[in-house]
Amino acid sequence: MQQSTLRLFVICLMLASTIGAKETKGLNLTLISENKSIQAGQPFTIGLHIQHHKGYHTYWQNPGVVGVPTNLSWTLPDGFTASAIRWPYPEQSVMADYPCHGYERDVTLLVTITPPKTFTKKQFTLTAKVSWMCCAMNCQLGFKTLAITLPVGAKSEVNSIYQLKFSKARKELPRSSAGIKCKLLSSAQQDVINLSFTLPVQQKPIYLFSSDGQLSSDQKQTFKLQQDGSYLLSIKRSNSPLKGTTSLPGVLKTNLGCVLVEPKYK
Repeated sequence: MQQSTLRLFVICLMLASTIGAKETKGLNLTLISENKSIQAGQPFTIGLHIQHHKGYHTYWQNPGVVGVPTNLSWTLPDGFTASAIRWPYPEQSVMADYPCHGYERDVTLLVTITPPKTFTKKQFTLTAKVSWMCCAMNCQLGFKTLAITLPVGAKSEVNSIYQLKFSKARKELPRSSAGIKCKLLSSAQQDVINLSFTLPVQQKPIYLFSSDGQLSSDQKQTFKLQQDGSYLLSIKRSNSPLKGTTSLPGVLKTNLGCVLVEPKYK
């Protein structure tokens, strides 16, 4: 972690108070299931729904120079597995004057649960220890254990109570970058990252959220239109790539929405 990032992380922790299972200041958390029941060997989706109180925000997978991303640590029945979180597209936010990446709107973080191909029980309980940081003028660092119990059913049936939440969450997942070409013009060892973006005429790049922190949240991004119609982003590198890193993954915000990009290094 860079010294500047570490310093701001410490500031964030100094502003934070720790809260536990009985209180969730700044937000409401709910663990929800898209399906009413479980079928052997059939993956299904669980969501952590985050409802923010006015003025508060939580953090994306890469929060930037301040903040801590929401995390789920699962305790599952034997044979069950959980995917990584599928993150909705992030927003630019601010914590104590420091730019960051997070969520001010209400969001649902999606996780795919895969049960074993055979089982004999009639119901199963899925438990997740949630940790998060929720900030406004100050920060709340919280931990809470949530659980959901689902029966075993003969067929899959969508839970209509949460159908709109899951539909909204899927629409907010960054889509594939069809029609958008992103190219790295610099190597992983260079201090300045040069990125070229070729987009459909109706789209313009606005901001690039770096998934792994190679770009910092506290640097201004300027996309310069080139003669060939592409856009060039030149920006100082924040963190050196981890050993073996071959790309720069991120979410590109355009005037028409957010798309996934992952250009490869030269």
